Formats: sequence, C-alpha cells, structure tokens
Amino acid sequence: MTDMEQFFSKTRQHTGDVYVADYTQYSKDHPTCMKGVEISDEKPDEIESLAFLNPNNVPVVSVNFEENEQFFRTGDNKQVHSSCECMLVSAQCSARKRWLALVELKYCKSADRNIASNFEDAIAQLKTTFIYLKDTKNVFSQDEYRYFWVVSMPEHSEKAPFSAFAWSQDDALRYQDLYKVTIYSDNQVEIWTSSVLKPKKDR
Repeated sequence: MTDMEQFFSKTRQHTGDVYVADYTQYSKDHPTCMKGVEISDEKPDEIESLAFLNPNNVPVVSVNFEENEQFFRTGDNKQVHSSCECMLVSAQCSARKRWLALVELKYCKSADRNIASNFEDAIAQLKTTFIYLKDTKNVFSQDEYRYFWVVSMPEHSEKAPFSAFAWSQDDALRYQDLYKVTIYSDNQVEIWTSSVLKPKKDR
C-alpha cells in the first residue's frame, strides 16, 4: 500500500510518462464524450494535455480528485470542498524528500487576454486544495515531501511560462516563503528522480 492509498479510495500507479487532461469543456461540445479529468499513460488524441515526462521510469502515484469526491465532502456530507484537478506523488523511497505535485489545468481560447486571470484562478484553486489536504486532512507534511504546484494551459504551450503574464519574481518568492512551494507554469514537466521535478526546458 502506498502513502496515498491510506487516504484515497482510488489511486493509480505509473512507471512511465503521465498525461493529465480535462475533458469538461470538450464533453459539453461533444455530447457523446462523457469524460472529465483523465490521467493516462498515453497522450490523449482528442485534446491537448499536461505531460509529466518520466525518462527514468520513476514510480509515481496519481490521485484524480474527481474520482475521490467523498474525501472532499465536508460538514453534513452534502457540500463538496473545492479542489484542483489531481495530485501526483513520487512513490519511490529516497534518502531525500520525495516530490508531491498538485495540478490545475485551464483551457482558454483567447490566450493573451485570459492567461493572467486564469493563472490567478489556478493559484487560488491550488492554494485552497493545498491547505485542505495539508492542514485539515493531514495528508502530507513538509518532513516527507517537497511541494510543487503545476499550472497548465494545454492549448497554449507557446506562451509558457504562464506566470510571466501575472506575476513577478517577488510573487513567486512570497508563495515559497508562505507555503514552501515551488510553482511551475508549463505544459511539460520532467521527472528526474524521486526527489527532483523540473520544467522540461530546464534540463
């Protein structure tokens, strides 16, 4: 049993590349498609996606929050706590802290006009999820993991990093100080080891 299986009823294990896509808008435009957030070992054909490239075959566990809605029910069990799309975690034991990545995807047609607002919305969603999982549910702690938030806009890879449309370096450092988190805003992230996660272009 992995760490995350103690908390979530549905998890998946991966040893290769991992792709995350959100079919919500696509399904509205294509009634025969009844999909939401999908985490797959193969790149989707229908829509663009976020890629976690895994050339070294590091074991990874993914948690699709749509498939674990019960975990986010609060109070009288009638309300669902807001969450981002999913979480990916290094499953490989290491002498160093393992990485943990929360993911939020935004699909936007008018890139330049909407990237800044979509980025800010994504950060708010990631922050809400992070605080709920870490402080309310005690799913993870800083003793075990290095934290990453990944903001992806799959239709606009040429505009990455998306944070450049909304943030200064000081903003990123403020979040790093407050939440001990590194924020990546790209559509390709590379898994180097069980403790190192980087945007692909940094390699």
